[in-house]
This record gives sequence, structure tokens and C-alpha cells, in this order.
Amino acid sequence: MDKRLIPPIAATALLGIVAVVGVTRGSGSGVTAAGDDRFRIDGTTLTAYLGDDTFVTLPDTITVIGEEAFRGNTTLTSLEIPDSVTAISYNAFKDCTALTNVIIPDSVTRVGPGAFEGCTALTSVEIGENVSSWGTGVFTNCSALGSAYVDKDNDYITEYNGALYNGNMTMLYQVLPAREGDNYVMPESVRDMDTYAFWSLVNTKNVKLSDKITVVPTYSMTNMGSVQNVILTDSVAAIEEKAFAGSAALMQVGIPESVKSINKSAFKDCPEDMMIYTKRGTTADTFGKDNDITVIYDAQYPRDFMDSNVNMEELPNLGGQGQANTNSTDLTDTDNDNSDTDNNSGNTSAGGDGTLYLEDYPADEGWLYAPEGYDSILDAPDDDSVIGKTIVAAGQAVMLMNNHDGTVYGVPNGVKADVMTEAEEKEQSASESETQAADTEKDNSDNPSGNADMDTSISVTISPDKQEKNVSIPQREYYRQKNLTSFEIDDTVQTIGRLAFAESGLKAIDIPENVTAIEYGAFMNCSALSDVEIPDTVESIATRAFSGTAWLNEWLNGGKEGADDDFLVVGDGILLAYRGNEEYVAIPDGVKQIGSEVFKGHTEIINVAVPSSVTKICAEAFRNCDSLIGLSGCEGLRTVIRGAFYGTQISETEFGN
Repeated sequence: MDKRLIPPIAATALLGIVAVVGVTRGSGSGVTAAGDDRFRIDGTTLTAYLGDDTFVTLPDTITVIGEEAFRGNTTLTSLEIPDSVTAISYNAFKDCTALTNVIIPDSVTRVGPGAFEGCTALTSVEIGENVSSWGTGVFTNCSALGSAYVDKDNDYITEYNGALYNGNMTMLYQVLPAREGDNYVMPESVRDMDTYAFWSLVNTKNVKLSDKITVVPTYSMTNMGSVQNVILTDSVAAIEEKAFAGSAALMQVGIPESVKSINKSAFKDCPEDMMIYTKRGTTADTFGKDNDITVIYDAQYPRDFMDSNVNMEELPNLGGQGQANTNSTDLTDTDNDNSDTDNNSGNTSAGGDGTLYLEDYPADEGWLYAPEGYDSILDAPDDDSVIGKTIVAAGQAVMLMNNHDGTVYGVPNGVKADVMTEAEEKEQSASESETQAADTEKDNSDNPSGNADMDTSISVTISPDKQEKNVSIPQREYYRQKNLTSFEIDDTVQTIGRLAFAESGLKAIDIPENVTAIEYGAFMNCSALSDVEIPDTVESIATRAFSGTAWLNEWLNGGKEGADDDFLVVGDGILLAYRGNEEYVAIPDGVKQIGSEVFKGHTEIINVAVPSSVTKICAEAFRNCDSLIGLSGCEGLRTVIRGAFYGTQISETEFGN
């Protein structure tokens, strides 16, 4: 690691060197070997640290710092993480309130959600060059942390002006709580914001979003601490559920007329005197009046803050695979062949138009061979005059690559899909169901005489108070009921609600055929749940519905066979999980949905072949697949849920709708 920061406690670091592998006790007494009973280790995962030392050197036999391994430790001030460690898990150091400095070595590739949440004394952080998978809210509530040093060779994470972004700065991970200055002006490269991106700031008062943000996502600007004023740009079209909830200092939000959708809970638990600044007759104007929020038509926030970031750093030189697209040439426009030929007049590739066709390079099962001496055809050099190149593999894969700034556009030419939030999709599905029901009723009324094939069953309307009981298992109904080891779901149930059985003692579950939807985290962390039957009537499985179950963990670890070996396909063609490690992935025919988080963190994936049977890509399906540059196929794709491509080199805007 190219280090620039010196750990603030040099004396304890010296003790760590003298001790080799050991710990310095809080009382100042001697050291003990790494194998002592203060370390709880399962295989190569550190599951818990039980000591009360101020400085700890972790054993070099571990590869993973497990979930909540140090949680709540109030004596640890610093530690040495050995090069054997490759992952720091969820909440690993949560609420370590004495921890002042952290060096994440180059060996670490993954840092889980909330890994250092609540480390209120943390002031110094170094992030190694190979960290490529970054969780949500890693430094949430780290109230003293204003900046972080990221190794200059890290292509996946960028620190700029007290905030962390993905490599090409298209996604904001987190504004660090104690960043300096009153004003945060989001860099224009940013298109997406992560959950809890602005959580608990202590200095920042004014925030302006970039003009590439189209949606203010759920919880992205929740509990913003010191933030008083927010300006949304006219690129924003929607404000999602609880987007600003709990922001106690919020005084004013500027909402442009481009915003057409505002969730009713968007400003839940915000101050009663908060104001919306907008134009008359806009969606925001109506929303404010309908929800007892003061609406003003003349801005009252500091008018100069948009251009007045204190001590503004120069934007970093983004290189490597995380480079942002700064070329004004629109490489996605391939309708004008003459224009492309002119731009690539010096190209020596086939046809002279920058397009490489299948016959120019041999192929095997649709994947192009690279020219001799190169790992990938994308690595092969082109003449400097080549602005971009198109690669057509097996007649379907189309990738457009800007040779001069390294940005790769990976959506097949001509593919169109509706990009929407999960809430918008649910509303659309409900509307379509109502339309179908109305059409059916009309058809029946048009044919009153009936016939032998007509369904003559009686339609019964269930009262609202009984409907929930009969057609769904309510959210959190059996949440954390450890004594619940078995359960028979009634055959009238259609929906299993959010967290309905999460963290319960269930050992087996047989889902009946009436069930069509399993909502967020329904069986999450049911660690004893090893037997699951999912019928093909299930059309929707939300994020983390089965994460942390013995059933899914066993499959991921190779204990059970899945569809096409590395793909777990359940229900009505839902790809629920993937356990492969290929750079080029071909999704099996028959899959209809790529489920939530299926490929999340698979940094090895370069291209994915999507069969025509796939109609939907769910939320965070490819999150943090940093090497993903292309999709092929996609002929049947209709819907992409926002966030599906967070942390990749594919933009949702490439889908065209």
C-alpha cells in the first residue's frame, strides 16, 4: 500500500512490532499468543474477540473478520490486520467507540455493510488498493471521521472532498460524517446514491445534487444530521419512500417541476417548520399542500453555496477500469453509419467503421478469442485515432468502448427496457391486474348465456380486515420467534410479508401453490432452515428473502445441486443465487428474472449473456460487479429495477426508456 498517513499512536504501533503476533493489554501487562482464548475462530473466520486490550494484532491464520466480531468493544483503540485477511464482514467493528485509526491492508477485497458503524473516535482510515466490494454505510455514525485515504492504485473506490465514491465516481457511497465545510456540491459524474449516503453529518449544512441524479432513493438522504438545505436539480423525477426521513435540521428542500412522483413518507419525521421551495402548480406544490408542509416560491437558502465549497479539491485523475466517461462523443448513437466511419477514419479494424465482426476473430460458444498475447479482445490496442469500437459476438453481444477514457458501454444495441423503482413496478403490476380483472368481467358480461367451458365459480369479496389474514402473512408476524420450528402455511395465502419469519427457529418450510410473492427478508437469518420447497407459482422473491438460511448457504457452498450447476432457479423462472466464478457468464434458458443481489460482489464477471426468456433484472442484481462491462442478448428484457447495476460500468440510462 502506498501510505501517506502515519498512525496517530506510534507508541502502541511500536509495541505491536515488538510483540510480533500478540496483544498489548489495556493494563499494560504482557502479550499472549494469537491462539489464546480471546479469539473465537471458526475455520479461518474470526467470529468474536473477547478481550479488553487497547491494541490487538490479529492472528495471521484468519482470512475473514466475521460479522459483529468486535461489536461493542469499548477498549480497542487500534489494531493490526494481517495480510491473510481478505474480508471484513457486516458490523464487524460496530460501536467500537475507542477505535481511533484503521489500516485496511491490500489483501482485503471486501468490506461489508456497517463494518465500522458507530466508531465515534475514528479519525484516521487507510483503504488498500484491492478493496473492490464496498458495503452500505461502512462509516455510518463515525462522527469524528472527515476524510479517508484510498490507495492511489485502487480502481474501485475514490475519496474526494470528504466523501467516498465508486471508482469512476458515478455512485456516491457515503459523505463522511465530519467532512469539513458547510457545503457539499455533488460532482457532476454522480448518477446514483447509496442507502444512508448522508447519514448523521455534523458540519455540512447545504447540499446540491448533480444533474445526473434522476431518483432520490429510499433512505439515501435519511437522518442527515446537520443538513439544513437541499437543492434537487431538474434531472430528478422521483423522490422515494423515506428519502429524507428523520432529518432533524432540515429547513428547506428545493424541488423542481421535473419531479413527478413523491412518496407520502418521503419527509416522515422531518421538522414541522420545514419548507418546500418549488414553482406553483408543480407536483411538489400539490404534495406540500396535501401533507401540511409549507410551500414557498422564493428560495430562502444561501444562494451562493452552489459554487462555494470550502477548500475544494481538484477532481482526481480517474484511471483504470473505474474511469468516468468525460468524452462528449455519444458512442451509443450508431444510427448514422457515415458519421461513425468519419470519426474512425484511421481505424484499421474490419470495415473501417470501428466494428469487429465475428468472422474477424474465431469464437467459441459466443465468446470472442483475444488476439495472441492478450487476455481479452478489449485489451488489444487500437490506433490512436479510433474513438470507439463495437464488438459483435455470435451475432448478439454489442459493446461500445471509448478507447480514450476507458469507459465501456455494455447494453446491446437496440435493447429497450423500463427502468423503475420497486414501488413503481408494484403500482404498475397492480394496475395491470385491475385492468385484466376489468377485462375479464367485461368478457363475462358480454357472454351472459354462458357455455360449458366457462368458469362458474362464485366470486367472494373478503372484507379488508380479514383479507390480510387470509391472503398474506403480515410483516414480522413470526419475527425472531426462536421456538417456532415448524409451520404449515394455509393454502389461501398469496403473499409472505416482509421479515415474516426472519430470525425464527424454522427448520423446514413447504410453500403452497397459491403463494405468488415472497417479500423482503421473509426467511432471512433462519439459520436452522435447511429444507425449502418453492412452487412454480411464485412470481416474485424480494431481496434477502432467504439470505442466512442453512438451505441457501448449503447450496452456495456446493452442498446441493442447483439448476445448471452454478445457478439456483426457483419458482416461476426466478434466478435466486449464483455460485460460480467465471468471467463470462451465460444465464440458463428459461430464467425469467435475475433476482436481487444474485451476482452482487462477483468482481470477476466481465460479461453476462442474458437469454431472451429474461424479462426483468431485479434490484442490486449486479451490485459491485466492478469488472462488468457488458451484457449480451437481452432480447426479451422489459424491466430493470433501479440500482441493479450500482458499482458497475453499466448505466441504467443505456436501456433507453
